[in-house]
Amino acid sequence: MLIFVLQRQRAMCKKKSVTDLRDFDSFFELVNYFDTEEKCVQYFAQLRWNGIPQCPYCEHEHVYELKGKTKRWKCANCRQQFSVRVGTIFEDSKISLRKWLFAIYLATAHKKGISSHQLSRDIKVTQKTAWFMLQRIRLAFAPEDVQLTDVVEVDETFVGGKEANKHKSKRTPGTQGRSTKTKTPVLGVIQRDGKVYAVPVENTKGATILPIIVSKVEAGARVYTDEYYPYRALGKRYEHSYVQHSADQYVDGVVHSNSMESFWAFFKRGIIGIYHHASKKHLGLYVNEFTFRYNNRKMSEGSRFDVFLANKTISVLLTRN
Repeated sequence: MLIFVLQRQRAMCKKKSVTDLRDFDSFFELVNYFDTEEKCVQYFAQLRWNGIPQCPYCEHEHVYELKGKTKRWKCANCRQQFSVRVGTIFEDSKISLRKWLFAIYLATAHKKGISSHQLSRDIKVTQKTAWFMLQRIRLAFAPEDVQLTDVVEVDETFVGGKEANKHKSKRTPGTQGRSTKTKTPVLGVIQRDGKVYAVPVENTKGATILPIIVSKVEAGARVYTDEYYPYRALGKRYEHSYVQHSADQYVDGVVHSNSMESFWAFFKRGIIGIYHHASKKHLGLYVNEFTFRYNNRKMSEGSRFDVFLANKTISVLLTRN
Protein backbone atom coordinates (compact mmCIF):
# COMPACT_ATOMS: atom_id res chain seq x y z
CA MET A 1 0.00 0.00 0.00
CA LEU A 2 1.40 3.34 -1.02
CA ILE A 3 1.54 6.08 1.55
CA PHE A 4 2.74 9.58 0.92
CA VAL A 5 5.28 11.18 3.23
CA LEU A 6 5.90 14.89 2.85
CA GLN A 7 9.56 15.69 3.22
CA ARG A 8 11.42 18.96 2.89
CA GLN A 9 13.39 18.99 -0.34
CA ARG A 10 17.16 19.21 0.07
CA ALA A 11 18.70 22.62 -0.65
CA MET A 12 19.44 22.99 -4.35
CA CYS A 13 23.19 23.50 -4.73
CA LYS A 14 23.20 23.97 -8.49
CA LYS A 15 21.33 26.64 -10.37
CA LYS A 16 19.02 25.14 -12.96
CA SER A 17 20.25 25.55 -16.50
CA VAL A 18 17.92 27.14 -19.02
CA THR A 19 19.41 25.06 -21.82
CA ASP A 20 16.73 23.18 -23.72
CA LEU A 21 14.03 24.63 -21.46
CA ARG A 22 11.14 26.70 -22.76
CA ASP A 23 8.75 29.27 -21.37
CA PHE A 24 5.40 27.91 -22.53
CA ASP A 25 3.05 30.86 -22.89
CA SER A 26 -0.02 28.72 -23.63
CA PHE A 27 -1.38 25.21 -23.24
CA PHE A 28 -1.47 24.95 -27.05
CA GLU A 29 2.29 25.49 -27.23
CA LEU A 30 2.88 22.95 -24.44
CA VAL A 31 0.89 20.23 -26.22
CA ASN A 32 2.67 20.89 -29.51
CA TYR A 33 6.11 20.73 -27.90
CA PHE A 34 5.59 17.55 -25.83
CA ASP A 35 4.55 15.39 -28.77
CA THR A 36 6.43 12.28 -27.58
CA GLU A 37 6.99 10.55 -24.24
CA GLU A 38 10.76 10.63 -24.79
CA LYS A 39 10.77 14.41 -25.08
CA CYS A 40 8.86 14.65 -21.78
CA VAL A 41 11.41 12.43 -20.02
CA GLN A 42 14.34 14.46 -21.38
CA TYR A 43 12.75 17.76 -20.34
CA PHE A 44 11.96 16.59 -16.81
CA ALA A 45 15.41 15.02 -16.42
CA GLN A 46 17.02 18.33 -17.42
CA LEU A 47 14.94 20.23 -14.87
CA ARG A 48 15.48 17.70 -12.11
CA TRP A 49 19.19 16.97 -12.52
CA ASN A 50 20.56 19.83 -14.60
CA GLY A 51 22.24 17.37 -16.95
CA ILE A 52 23.90 15.35 -14.15
CA PRO A 53 21.68 12.39 -13.15
CA GLN A 54 21.72 11.57 -9.45
CA CYS A 55 20.63 8.39 -7.73
CA PRO A 56 17.34 8.99 -5.88
CA TYR A 57 18.16 6.20 -3.40
CA CYS A 58 21.65 7.20 -2.17
CA GLU A 59 22.05 10.62 -3.88
CA HIS A 60 25.28 9.45 -5.54
CA GLU A 61 26.21 11.12 -8.85
CA HIS A 62 28.21 8.21 -10.25
CA VAL A 63 25.42 6.75 -12.41
CA TYR A 64 25.32 5.52 -15.98
CA GLU A 65 22.54 5.20 -18.53
CA LEU A 66 21.29 1.76 -19.49
CA LYS A 67 20.64 0.77 -23.07
CA GLY A 68 17.08 0.07 -24.08
CA LYS A 69 13.85 1.65 -25.26
CA THR A 70 12.94 2.92 -21.80
CA LYS A 71 15.30 5.57 -20.48
CA ARG A 72 16.78 4.21 -17.23
CA TRP A 73 19.93 4.66 -15.17
CA LYS A 74 21.90 2.51 -12.74
CA CYS A 75 23.85 3.72 -9.71
CA ALA A 76 27.45 2.55 -9.43
CA ASN A 77 27.32 3.00 -5.67
CA CYS A 78 24.15 1.21 -4.48
CA ARG A 79 23.57 -0.68 -7.76
CA GLN A 80 19.91 0.34 -7.90
CA GLN A 81 18.20 0.96 -11.24
CA PHE A 82 15.88 3.92 -11.59
CA SER A 83 13.99 6.11 -14.01
CA VAL A 84 13.41 9.84 -13.87
CA ARG A 85 10.08 9.14 -12.11
CA VAL A 86 11.57 7.48 -9.00
CA GLY A 87 11.29 9.63 -5.89
CA THR A 88 8.67 11.93 -7.45
CA ILE A 89 4.90 12.17 -7.57
CA PHE A 90 5.07 10.18 -10.85
CA GLU A 91 6.53 7.06 -9.20
CA ASP A 92 4.56 3.80 -9.56
CA SER A 93 2.14 5.47 -11.95
CA LYS A 94 1.23 3.89 -15.26
CA ILE A 95 -0.05 7.19 -16.60
CA SER A 96 2.16 8.61 -19.34
CA LEU A 97 4.46 11.49 -18.39
CA ARG A 98 2.86 13.50 -21.21
CA LYS A 99 -0.50 13.43 -19.46
CA TRP A 100 1.15 14.22 -16.13
CA LEU A 101 2.79 17.33 -17.61
CA PHE A 102 -0.47 18.44 -19.22
CA ALA A 103 -2.29 18.01 -15.88
CA ILE A 104 0.38 19.97 -14.00
CA TYR A 105 0.23 22.85 -16.46
CA LEU A 106 -3.55 23.08 -16.12
CA ALA A 107 -3.45 22.80 -12.32
CA THR A 108 -0.81 25.53 -11.97
CA ALA A 109 -2.17 27.86 -14.66
CA HIS A 110 -5.87 27.97 -13.75
CA LYS A 111 -6.29 30.59 -11.03
CA LYS A 112 -9.17 28.80 -9.34
CA GLY A 113 -8.04 25.27 -10.05
CA ILE A 114 -9.48 22.57 -12.26
CA SER A 115 -11.94 19.85 -11.25
CA SER A 116 -11.24 16.16 -11.74
CA HIS A 117 -14.24 15.93 -14.08
CA GLN A 118 -12.87 18.69 -16.30
CA LEU A 119 -9.34 17.29 -16.24
CA SER A 120 -10.61 13.83 -17.18
CA ARG A 121 -12.21 15.30 -20.31
CA ASP A 122 -9.19 17.44 -21.18
CA ILE A 123 -6.56 14.68 -21.10
CA LYS A 124 -8.75 11.62 -21.82
CA VAL A 125 -8.57 9.70 -18.55
CA THR A 126 -11.30 8.50 -16.19
CA GLN A 127 -12.57 10.81 -13.46
CA LYS A 128 -11.03 8.54 -10.80
CA THR A 129 -7.65 8.75 -12.51
CA ALA A 130 -7.93 12.52 -12.81
CA TRP A 131 -8.74 12.81 -9.09
CA PHE A 132 -5.75 10.59 -8.26
CA MET A 133 -3.47 12.80 -10.37
CA LEU A 134 -4.76 16.02 -8.82
CA GLN A 135 -4.31 14.63 -5.32
CA ARG A 136 -0.69 13.78 -6.00
CA ILE A 137 -0.13 17.21 -7.52
CA ARG A 138 -1.70 18.81 -4.43
CA LEU A 139 0.62 16.79 -2.20
CA ALA A 140 3.51 18.45 -4.01
CA PHE A 141 2.01 21.91 -3.35
CA ALA A 142 3.38 21.63 0.20
CA PRO A 143 3.99 25.20 1.48
CA GLU A 144 7.50 26.60 1.60
CA ASP A 145 9.06 27.69 4.88
CA VAL A 146 8.33 31.42 4.62
CA GLN A 147 9.46 34.18 6.99
CA LEU A 148 7.27 37.27 6.69
CA THR A 149 8.35 40.74 7.73
CA ASP A 150 7.64 44.47 7.29
CA VAL A 151 3.82 44.84 7.09
CA VAL A 152 1.92 41.63 7.80
CA GLU A 153 -1.81 40.95 7.98
CA VAL A 154 -3.37 38.09 9.94
CA ASP A 155 -6.91 36.80 9.61
CA GLU A 156 -8.85 33.57 9.79
CA THR A 157 -11.77 32.14 7.89
CA PHE A 158 -14.13 29.19 8.29
CA VAL A 159 -14.75 26.68 5.51
CA GLY A 160 -17.95 24.68 5.47
CA GLY A 161 -21.49 24.73 4.17
CA LYS A 162 -23.92 27.36 5.41
CA GLU A 163 -26.68 25.86 7.53
CA ALA A 164 -29.27 28.03 5.77
CA ASN A 165 -28.47 26.24 2.50
CA LYS A 166 -29.09 22.78 3.95
CA HIS A 167 -32.33 20.86 4.22
CA LYS A 168 -33.98 21.54 7.55
CA SER A 169 -33.53 17.91 8.64
CA LYS A 170 -29.76 18.10 8.03
CA ARG A 171 -29.03 21.35 9.83
CA THR A 172 -26.85 21.34 12.94
CA PRO A 173 -27.93 23.74 15.70
CA GLY A 174 -25.49 26.12 17.35
CA THR A 175 -23.10 26.55 14.40
CA GLN A 176 -23.15 30.33 14.24
CA GLY A 177 -20.01 32.46 14.50
CA ARG A 178 -16.79 30.60 15.26
CA SER A 179 -18.34 27.20 15.83
CA THR A 180 -16.29 24.29 14.49
CA LYS A 181 -19.12 21.74 14.59
CA THR A 182 -19.53 21.75 10.80
CA LYS A 183 -16.81 24.22 9.74
CA THR A 184 -13.03 24.10 9.69
CA PRO A 185 -11.03 27.22 10.58
CA VAL A 186 -8.10 28.24 8.40
CA LEU A 187 -5.47 30.71 9.64
CA GLY A 188 -3.83 33.03 7.13
CA VAL A 189 -0.75 35.27 7.38
CA ILE A 190 0.21 37.52 4.47
CA GLN A 191 2.94 40.04 3.81
CA ARG A 192 1.66 42.98 1.81
CA ASP A 193 2.75 42.70 -1.82
CA GLY A 194 4.44 39.46 -0.82
CA LYS A 195 3.69 35.88 0.06
CA VAL A 196 0.91 34.23 2.00
CA TYR A 197 0.96 31.33 4.44
CA ALA A 198 -2.29 29.55 5.27
CA VAL A 199 -3.04 26.40 7.23
CA PRO A 200 -6.17 24.69 8.63
CA VAL A 201 -6.28 24.69 12.45
CA GLU A 202 -8.33 22.81 15.02
CA ASN A 203 -9.67 26.01 16.55
CA THR A 204 -8.95 29.74 16.72
CA LYS A 205 -7.92 29.92 20.36
CA GLY A 206 -4.82 31.92 21.19
CA ALA A 207 -2.92 28.81 22.27
CA THR A 208 -3.44 27.36 18.79
CA ILE A 209 -2.94 30.30 16.43
CA LEU A 210 -0.34 32.47 18.22
CA PRO A 211 2.55 29.94 17.96
CA ILE A 212 1.90 29.62 14.22
CA ILE A 213 1.99 33.39 13.75
CA VAL A 214 5.20 33.72 15.79
CA SER A 215 6.88 30.97 13.72
CA LYS A 216 6.07 32.71 10.42
CA VAL A 217 6.44 36.43 11.23
CA GLU A 218 9.75 38.01 12.21
CA ALA A 219 9.89 39.90 15.49
CA GLY A 220 9.38 43.66 15.19
CA ALA A 221 7.13 43.49 12.14
CA ARG A 222 3.99 45.59 11.92
CA VAL A 223 1.05 43.22 12.26
CA TYR A 224 -2.51 44.26 11.41
CA THR A 225 -5.58 42.24 12.38
CA ASP A 226 -9.23 42.66 13.30
CA GLU A 227 -10.35 43.02 16.91
CA TYR A 228 -10.49 39.28 17.69
CA TYR A 229 -9.32 39.10 21.31
CA PRO A 230 -6.48 36.49 21.07
CA TYR A 231 -4.67 38.81 18.62
CA ARG A 232 -4.14 41.36 21.40
CA ALA A 233 -1.20 39.27 22.68
CA LEU A 234 0.69 40.04 19.45
CA GLY A 235 1.54 43.47 20.87
CA LYS A 236 4.21 41.89 23.06
CA ARG A 237 6.32 40.88 20.06
CA TYR A 238 5.12 43.08 17.19
CA GLU A 239 3.84 46.57 16.42
CA HIS A 240 0.23 45.46 16.53
CA SER A 241 -2.75 47.50 15.35
CA TYR A 242 -6.28 46.41 14.56
CA VAL A 243 -9.57 47.53 13.06
CA GLN A 244 -12.98 46.92 14.61
CA HIS A 245 -15.11 45.04 12.12
CA SER A 246 -17.93 44.78 14.66
CA ALA A 247 -18.19 48.59 14.53
CA ASP A 248 -18.10 48.61 10.69
CA GLN A 249 -14.50 49.82 10.70
CA TYR A 250 -12.51 48.12 7.96
CA VAL A 251 -9.73 50.62 7.26
CA ASP A 252 -7.92 52.96 9.64
CA GLY A 253 -5.22 54.69 7.61
CA VAL A 254 -2.79 51.92 6.67
CA VAL A 255 -4.30 49.51 9.18
CA HIS A 256 -6.52 46.85 7.59
CA SER A 257 -6.63 43.16 6.75
CA ASN A 258 -8.01 43.56 3.23
CA SER A 259 -5.11 41.73 1.54
CA MET A 260 -5.73 38.62 3.59
CA GLU A 261 -9.48 38.87 3.09
CA SER A 262 -8.92 39.22 -0.65
CA PHE A 263 -7.06 35.90 -0.61
CA TRP A 264 -9.92 34.29 1.34
CA ALA A 265 -12.44 35.53 -1.23
CA PHE A 266 -10.30 34.14 -4.05
CA PHE A 267 -9.87 30.82 -2.21
CA LYS A 268 -13.58 30.41 -1.46
CA ARG A 269 -14.59 31.25 -5.04
CA GLY A 270 -12.43 28.33 -6.12
CA ILE A 271 -13.83 25.94 -3.51
CA ILE A 272 -17.44 26.92 -4.19
CA GLY A 273 -17.26 27.39 -7.96
CA ILE A 274 -14.79 24.67 -9.03
CA TYR A 275 -14.57 22.01 -6.32
CA HIS A 276 -17.96 22.64 -4.62
CA HIS A 277 -16.80 20.89 -1.45
CA ALA A 278 -13.57 20.20 0.42
CA SER A 279 -13.66 17.78 3.34
CA LYS A 280 -11.75 18.50 6.53
CA LYS A 281 -9.45 15.58 5.71
CA HIS A 282 -8.27 17.09 2.42
CA LEU A 283 -8.77 20.80 3.09
CA GLY A 284 -5.08 21.38 3.79
CA LEU A 285 -4.18 20.15 0.29
CA TYR A 286 -6.58 22.63 -1.31
CA VAL A 287 -5.21 25.44 0.86
CA ASN A 288 -1.67 24.57 -0.29
CA GLU A 289 -2.79 24.55 -3.92
CA PHE A 290 -4.21 28.07 -3.77
CA THR A 291 -1.25 29.28 -1.71
CA PHE A 292 1.24 28.05 -4.32
CA ARG A 293 -0.53 29.77 -7.18
CA TYR A 294 -0.89 33.00 -5.21
CA ASN A 295 2.78 33.08 -4.14
CA ASN A 296 3.86 32.56 -7.76
CA ARG A 297 1.18 34.75 -9.32
CA LYS A 298 3.67 37.19 -10.86
CA MET A 299 5.31 34.42 -12.90
CA SER A 300 4.25 33.44 -16.39
CA GLU A 301 2.35 30.15 -16.71
CA GLY A 302 5.41 28.54 -18.27
CA SER A 303 7.75 29.67 -15.48
CA ARG A 304 5.30 28.50 -12.81
CA PHE A 305 5.12 25.14 -14.58
CA ASP A 306 8.93 24.82 -14.54
CA VAL A 307 9.18 25.87 -10.88
CA PHE A 308 6.71 23.20 -9.90
CA LEU A 309 8.51 20.51 -11.91
CA ALA A 310 11.97 21.45 -10.65
CA ASN A 311 11.26 22.14 -6.99
CA LYS A 312 7.96 20.50 -6.05
CA THR A 313 7.60 17.12 -7.72
CA ILE A 314 10.46 15.60 -5.71
CA SER A 315 9.29 17.02 -2.37
CA VAL A 316 6.80 14.17 -2.07
CA LEU A 317 8.52 10.81 -1.75
CA LEU A 318 6.66 7.54 -2.07
CA THR A 319 7.35 4.77 0.43
CA ARG A 320 5.86 1.34 0.80
CA ASN A 321 4.10 0.33 3.99
